[in-house]
Parts: sequence; C-alpha cells; structure tokens
Amino acid sequence: MLKKKASNIVLDTAQHTWKKRPSEIRGYQRTFYITSEDGDYIRVDYNLKDKRVRLYVEIEEEGGNAYYSVITDGKITAERSVSTGRSFGFTEKFRERAMIFSTLPNSQVLKLINRNYGIQRGKAVEKEKPQTEKEKLLKETKQRYFKPEFYQAGEDEGRAGGRIFKTLGLVDLIDFMIGLLIAGSVFLYFGYSYIAMGVAAAFFGIIIGFVDMFFRGRSPVISKVGFFLLSGAVLYVYGYFL
Repeated sequence: MLKKKASNIVLDTAQHTWKKRPSEIRGYQRTFYITSEDGDYIRVDYNLKDKRVRLYVEIEEEGGNAYYSVITDGKITAERSVSTGRSFGFTEKFRERAMIFSTLPNSQVLKLINRNYGIQRGKAVEKEKPQTEKEKLLKETKQRYFKPEFYQAGEDEGRAGGRIFKTLGLVDLIDFMIGLLIAGSVFLYFGYSYIAMGVAAAFFGIIIGFVDMFFRGRSPVISKVGFFLLSGAVLYVYGYFL
C-alpha cells in the first residue's frame, strides 16, 4: 500500500507494478504507467535516442488535476499543468512521488531522469543527502530555465556562443524590433536623452527575459537579453558623461 513519510509517497511494489506499452505521444517510443493505491495515475514516456523523458501525474485528491514535466538530456526543459496551462511551480508534485518514480524497472530511463526531483535508482532515493529548501529551489530553477551551456564549466566558449545564437527565432527578431522601437521612442520623448534610452533598453531586456521564462515556457535567450542590458548600460554611461 501507499504510505506518506516525510512528504514522500512510498510505493509497495508487492501490490503495484509498472506496466509498459508503446507511447501514443508523438516523439516518444514507449511508456511505463502505474496507478497508486490512492488513485494517482503516474506515467513515464521516453525516447532513448533523443534522451528525452516525460513525467506525468494525475492526482486523485485534487480531482484528477494533471501535471507533466519534460527532461531533455538530463535537464528539466518544461513543466506544465494540463488543467490550468500554467508552466511553472509544480516541482513538489513530482518530488513527493520520487520514490514511486525511482522504482521504474528501466535503468536507462532513470539515468535520463538524472536525479531531477530527487528521483534516483532503486532505494538510493532514501539515502539522498538532505538539502535545504533554498538549495533545492536554486538547483531546480537552474535546471528548469537555463540550458547546460550557460552554466557548465569547461565548455568551449566559441561553441557555446554559436549554440546561443542558433536559438534565435522569428519571435526573438520581433522582440528585438519592439525593444529598439521602445528605446528609440523614449529617446525622442525625453528630448534626445541617452540616459533615458539606456534605462528603457536595460529594463526591456529584463522584462523580455521574464516573458520567455514565465509566459513562453522556455529558457531566456541570453544573446537577446544581454544585448539590451549591455546596450542600456553603454547608453546610460555615454549619456551621463556626455
């Protein structure tokens, strides 16, 4: 049976076992699924070739509210509530069920999950070194919103830079045009003030980064955010000493 211990839901595998079938979700090969004694439906879709895993839970005590998380190449790349469409803030839904996920009968899939949400192979989850809530939040925020090349040490800077600029799409070009238009309008409105223009550009860079994370559900494009922040700083300094 299922028992709650220290906010983790523990699975008695003697009564509940994972089942396997081909995945009906595009981009995934197969899926494991299980229904807990409490009525929670839990499934894991995976694609070993693309190194991608999708964790999914329907929580009975919430009336069947559903949540999913996508882990690509060991990093959390998406979190979403199927019921509300919100794209962040559901870490505990998966962390509380880490023990169940850790019983998956496939070591390759567990390796792809890469210990996110405290999910480890077999009973290793029980021996996980305790972390403070601040440490957990910092680690999972970094994994959720930033791509590996932004924080992994030892990467080749030229290669990382190339990957950053490759992420630019049509929406990013539109953001550039909007940012330039806003900065230019502020420049004219405040009587050709480079200081005002610099502040507007930097502020837009910060805002567009948050828009990418919290409304578009993706990592912020560093080249775009950095352009407006750096340009804003340069314009502010130039206007201050002009």
